[in-house]
Amino acid sequence: MARKDFKLPENCLLKVVSVNGHGDLTAEAAESGVLPRRTVVMVAENRRIKPALAEGDVFLARLSRKRDAVWAKPLMRVESEGGHRDKVYGVIARKGDRYYLKLPERKNYAEYLLDDIRGVAEGDFVSAVLAGERRFKQVKIVKNFGPFNMSKAISYSLFEQAGVPSYFEDDIEKEAERLAPFDKAGREDLTAVPLVTIDGDDSKDFDDAVYAEKTETGFKLIVAIADVAWYVREGSGLDREAYRRGNSVYLPNVVLPMLPPRLSNDLCSLNPREERAALACLMEIDRDGNLLSYDFKRAVIKSAARLTYGEVQQAFEGILNENTRPVFKKTIQALYEAYFALGKARERRGALNIESDEIKVKVSKDGVVESIKKAELFTSNKVIEEFMIAANVAAALALKNKKLPVMYRVHDRPAPEKLKDAQPLLKSFKLSLPDYAALKPEHFNRILETGEREGLGLMTNSLVLRLQAQAKYSPQNIGHFGLGLKDYVHFTSPIRRYADLLIHRALIALYDMPGGGGLTVSGGAAFEETAEHLCVTERRAVSLERDITAKFLAVYLEPLAGVDFEVRISGMTQAGLFVTIEDMGAEGFIPMRTLPDDDYVLKEGSWAMKGHFSRRTFRFGAKIKARLVEATPVNGGLIFKYVDEDEGVDYYDGATCHTDSRESVLRRKAKNGSAAKKKPAKAERRKKLKENNKRKKRVKA
Repeated sequence: MARKDFKLPENCLLKVVSVNGHGDLTAEAAESGVLPRRTVVMVAENRRIKPALAEGDVFLARLSRKRDAVWAKPLMRVESEGGHRDKVYGVIARKGDRYYLKLPERKNYAEYLLDDIRGVAEGDFVSAVLAGERRFKQVKIVKNFGPFNMSKAISYSLFEQAGVPSYFEDDIEKEAERLAPFDKAGREDLTAVPLVTIDGDDSKDFDDAVYAEKTETGFKLIVAIADVAWYVREGSGLDREAYRRGNSVYLPNVVLPMLPPRLSNDLCSLNPREERAALACLMEIDRDGNLLSYDFKRAVIKSAARLTYGEVQQAFEGILNENTRPVFKKTIQALYEAYFALGKARERRGALNIESDEIKVKVSKDGVVESIKKAELFTSNKVIEEFMIAANVAAALALKNKKLPVMYRVHDRPAPEKLKDAQPLLKSFKLSLPDYAALKPEHFNRILETGEREGLGLMTNSLVLRLQAQAKYSPQNIGHFGLGLKDYVHFTSPIRRYADLLIHRALIALYDMPGGGGLTVSGGAAFEETAEHLCVTERRAVSLERDITAKFLAVYLEPLAGVDFEVRISGMTQAGLFVTIEDMGAEGFIPMRTLPDDDYVLKEGSWAMKGHFSRRTFRFGAKIKARLVEATPVNGGLIFKYVDEDEGVDYYDGATCHTDSRESVLRRKAKNGSAAKKKPAKAERRKKLKENNKRKKRVKA
């Protein structure tokens, strides 16, 4: 039953959910968090809305209470079933006595007049619908996310825009709560094997555990993955919800899991020293990393320890703690030795050696962005990566040529037109690519190696990454170009990826494992459609992560407007330079008008921009000094101004100047009032001089 003591919002977006025989309508909140779940709203008639509201329509309404029921007075239709919702997001701004909604458009700042500002304040981030006769100029506020500099306001507004569900319906959570513990009958008992989980410091769910043991010919490997298929059966409510979400979304301040916490953080999570159901991949490799044999079994495991990448790396370097000491000789040593063997096989394949460009954003409990920096990667990260790749390959080989559909993870070669655009840069490195038909990942590795020698490691890493095709899911196997593999699937993360769950079900059916839960004919009937859906949800998650990180960067850097940064040129157009603050991955733009006066020439396909008169040259990858002019959290935009070396003021370079922290810069700015003492830029001084000259001419006339 829904709560009756909650406070009603004045305006609310509702969706018609039913129409009885008398034509009476009932509705529910169209968005999460506005009303308590399952709140039924009675809809009053409004004859001005034509055609009349029907099931599936979304409308804006004014709410009130009558007796024990919640009633809605429809104000306007927002969306018809299958139609488009005229909905916008923006920040409340004030001009004189009027309030406007400023939209986060990148090219221009569209503004809409607000008809009512009750319940909101200047600076609040809100969602609104186009309203009134002059719909292109007026909006009505639907939901207030709070002050824009709050991380949750940013995140949840983006969830809403992207259509990502931020909670599970009651029936799904209840289904998860009713799940019984797994049956041990017919499972391989691996509880005595000292398997360990190795994850990041902030990980909440653990879906893989690993073990290695040295043999006379090489190594025995075990990769044990949470047996999600035991709990999430094909066609169940949990299965439909997992399919709908496609994957978990991991963001700095919140996680939107594919499965309810009862599963993701409890039953399926391989918690230390607790018996858990697993699907185990048992492999043997030789000393050169070649896969000799593989097998898959349902098993019972008991993780010996929950370890982090950092402490495993320290253990390998000789610094043991209470977590790593008991499992160092039994497990960790052999894991690294097996990794070095697998590394030989990787090198022979010529797999791409692109470094991760993950940004680590630290957000406090109250939503304040405390720090942003490049994620630290250890050899231990690569150990787990290679073990997961080996298990994924084994799963692909097991399913290959069988009469079961397979959801492959495929990666095509780069598009020819992308390679053509990169030729000028390659030429500057005295490098070239072979004919398209002969192209291999190792050719890109040479570019990366050259870039590293030239001090352009991060830039060439980013360039090579941008040249690559998008990896995707497909029932048609074309191999994985980046890994240099002919057969590859995702098997190791069924808690957070639906594609992995499909592979688990296929293996269960193939090996006729006890307990059921295998892939059925009907479950594999629509794999083409499923693959497309999973690609869409994956791209959605990546886009959300990128957008939120950009906005958090802008929030973090906003107080540093006027401060100089050491940046590296990461791209260029006729409009200006793209630059990157390397230590935190922040990307911004230097408009052409802020560059020293000259006639700059940028040849098509070139990676250098040269001044016609001064011969001053801006090259791809070059380090320059730039002043942060504007950081706009609403759209994640960063605008810089080029600064001559002798023109600097406050300087912030977190990568090399550790004493000059963000906090110290802010303190110095507050103390010295440096922003007020700055001399006007040359362009500004010239503009002012021209205006004075025009004024003098008018006076003379």
